[in-house]
Amino acid sequence: MDTSVLFGDTLFVLKGSYFKIPFSSNPKYKMPFCHQSVFVKTELLKKYGFDTSFKICADNDFFTKLYHRGYQFYPLNQIVSIYDIEGISSTSFFRGGFEDLKIGQKYNKFYFIFYTPKFLYAGCKYFIKKIIPTSLLQKIRTKLYERS
Repeated sequence: MDTSVLFGDTLFVLKGSYFKIPFSSNPKYKMPFCHQSVFVKTELLKKYGFDTSFKICADNDFFTKLYHRGYQFYPLNQIVSIYDIEGISSTSFFRGGFEDLKIGQKYNKFYFIFYTPKFLYAGCKYFIKKIIPTSLLQKIRTKLYERS
């Protein structure tokens, strides 16, 4: 097995509640994992590094670059990290969204056509979450993620 990137599951924390979010398995334009749960060959980090022009999504750009260069990704199907969901990439919605768009367009100039509806949908979710009381939001998330 010539795997360059191993990734495990992540246990997310929100105000004392723990849950696991299922990720997609396609790293074509977006990481299918939380970067805290990834093991990558050192030589790849040295060779490609992070593009620090991305203040929030440099990790996403790095893994998208590896995918587009043909490196192999392998899921471990085991919890590898615990992550506080209220970190900067979770709270800087617009900046992260625009960085994601910029990354996608590096690899596909028509990416904005596919991304715009997703961004608008995510924006609506973001604003709804901002107006719902945290305690109710926690209960909803817990119920949703218990099913997955």
